Amino acid sequence: MFALALVSACSTSTETPKRAAQLEAEEAEEPVFLLDRLASKGFQEAATKLPPPPADADLLPFDVSTTGRLSFAVDAKSIMVGEDGAVRYTAVITSPTGVRNISYEGVRCDVFQRKLFATMPPGSKTWVPNQSAGAEQWRTMSTSVRNSYAATLASEYLCDGRAVAGKTEDIVRAIRDGVARQGAYR
Repeated sequence: MFALALVSACSTSTETPKRAAQLEAEEAEEPVFLLDRLASKGFQEAATKLPPPPADADLLPFDVSTTGRLSFAVDAKSIMVGEDGAVRYTAVITSPTGVRNISYEGVRCDVFQRKLFATMPPGSKTWVPNQSAGAEQWRTMSTSVRNSYAATLASEYLCDGRAVAGKTEDIVRAIRDGVARQGAYR
């Protein structure tokens, strides 16, 4: 018994400097959060094809904030549940003066992230692909930010917890009928 303890103590004492160096190296690295680990685990993003410009008749309004003055809508014909599990859609944000911001985006329910694929400048009928720094990255959303339309759309209509809230037709029907679900992210 004493010999086993002695061998154990000896092997630990020779590994301690190595382990200390390893821990130091790990602490020097950027922190890795659980959602970031899930985001990169096995996700193969499908190619994204930009939809036609939205038509007013296809816009489905949804509420984001009772204190904001912006109006939010999603183009029913653009909503698509991809083979990769991401839900893509065209968002239309209208100011009180009628100016519109139009964007084509995607949401990943499994890690509650969004990605901006393209925008359409006011008065244009042509998409401009997102070319900002980190354009290829998915970004974590927050429901606590005022006018966070993507997070609201995801938690109330697109996602059911960490899963997509059904097929495309189910999502369109829920938005059209104003049947918001209380997702896990609220």
